[in-house]
Amino acid sequence: MRENDRVGLERLANYGARGPLSLERLSLLPDGRLAYRMKRPSASGATELVLSPVAFLRRLAALIPPPSVHLVRFFGVLAPNARLRPLVVPRKPPPPQPRSSDDPPAEAARPSRVPWAHLLKRTFGEDVFVCDRCGGPRRVVACVFSATIAARILQHLHLPSRPLPCARAQDPPQLNLYA
Repeated sequence: MRENDRVGLERLANYGARGPLSLERLSLLPDGRLAYRMKRPSASGATELVLSPVAFLRRLAALIPPPSVHLVRFFGVLAPNARLRPLVVPRKPPPPQPRSSDDPPAEAARPSRVPWAHLLKRTFGEDVFVCDRCGGPRRVVACVFSATIAARILQHLHLPSRPLPCARAQDPPQLNLYA
């Protein structure tokens, strides 16, 4: 795909945005089990996969990769320790040359971590370093890492010291369509 190939880019975006399975082929049987109609018959000749909802979810969950695991592995010449890898992989660019005083200043490098206060402001529009009452600046006085001390501080301020109860899990709305 070339950089100006808009049709190819749209096709790639549509492919990446599609769901992992076709909901048109999924149906709920009267006994509560799920039937998934396959594209092609399996080796045994079966055209439908009939499972209980829990077994269906177990099969779907098996497709989710574990966290922090690379999904792409390179073999052969592109393997990490291959002897011929330096011949096919592009080299790193040379370090920048020292600038003279006449050159314009280089752009500042982006920080590797964004401070939590900036993330809260960008995500929720809430500036935690501005006082809600007077609009004046706030500053961090202390960081409390102990749960018991945090509970005592919250109780002293007459604020709830226990987390709110979690709501009961609900079925996804798609399953309500088949009921």
